[in-house]
Amino acid sequence: MLAGWNLIPSFAYRDFSLRPSFDFGNGNIQVVSFSEDDDKLPNPAPVVILAHGYLGSRFDLSHLGEMLASEGFLVLAPEYPESLADSFDPFESSSGITIDRTAITAELLSALTNKWNLQPASFGVVGHSLGCGTVERTGDETWSRVCLAGYPSSRGSSSLFVGSNNDGAVPLARALQALQALNFSRLDQDYLKAKKYQSTFPKRSYLIFEGENAPNHISFLAEGPCDSMVQFLSPLLPLARFLGIPV
Repeated sequence: MLAGWNLIPSFAYRDFSLRPSFDFGNGNIQVVSFSEDDDKLPNPAPVVILAHGYLGSRFDLSHLGEMLASEGFLVLAPEYPESLADSFDPFESSSGITIDRTAITAELLSALTNKWNLQPASFGVVGHSLGCGTVERTGDETWSRVCLAGYPSSRGSSSLFVGSNNDGAVPLARALQALQALNFSRLDQDYLKAKKYQSTFPKRSYLIFEGENAPNHISFLAEGPCDSMVQFLSPLLPLARFLGIPV
């Protein structure tokens, strides 16, 4: 139902004071300011964009961003219009330019080379929920793509999908049908936990969490944003169930 929305209705605007859960005990992570610490940024470095979903925020996948940063990736997490942390109407700008996901991502990529003088070694994009649409539309066929709790990407030769049978927001059956049509290879969860895979996965692969304790739609998020999402959505659950909207 929300797949076609690209803003939060004004009656639902929120400004949650969300914060990422930086693990400062990890010596491989450093927090820098683009305006003051340009020389501390890895250059060249593989670049990864984190695309949040509807009612999400730039902090949604901060736990994943921290892990990638500790491995030498340059991680970018833009704020898109339909965000709990900073809602805005993409069609209302003083310049008359539509500030939607496509425009924000394009400006960010332009700033990498033109403003910050960085030379990306490679590109990847990770999306959660509605952010999987951003994954599909961003970059060219050389980009690596990861879709979490959404819909798998059909673009490029390197793509990973992660879903759950407890996801009430996005029907898993629909994703599985697409995965089979796109010839994705399934990863075994227990085999993966035992670290028995070699250094690389199949170029197109997917992982499905199964069982009673499998994650729900927002369990993929970092702890702080997940708690804020529960706080925002909880009062709406009775209405959603009454209307038959999957949650």
